[in-house]
Amino acid sequence: MPLYALALRYALGVPTRRAIRLGVAVNLVTHPALWWSLTRSPPTWQPYALLPAEAAVCVVEWALLRWRIGDDGPLVAVVVVGVNAASLAAGLLLRA
Repeated sequence: MPLYALALRYALGVPTRRAIRLGVAVNLVTHPALWWSLTRSPPTWQPYALLPAEAAVCVVEWALLRWRIGDDGPLVAVVVVGVNAASLAAGLLLRA
């Protein structure tokens, strides 16, 4: 969420409070579904399920942000993929 707030603020010029609210909102929509879907797959399949699940999260978050911000679609996509890639990398490092 802090990454979203920073990225939305500085890459897209979204006011700080709105950027924080949007970051919280997209995470509240996508994270429960992501974690639920990953816990439903067997542990040996989780690496294979992770990337499509993350891709689906990116698509949903992009659509939500594009709907609420109404800004440049490709730039919003870069922000979404960048924030999710950083989050995934941090999670994988913590798990290692």
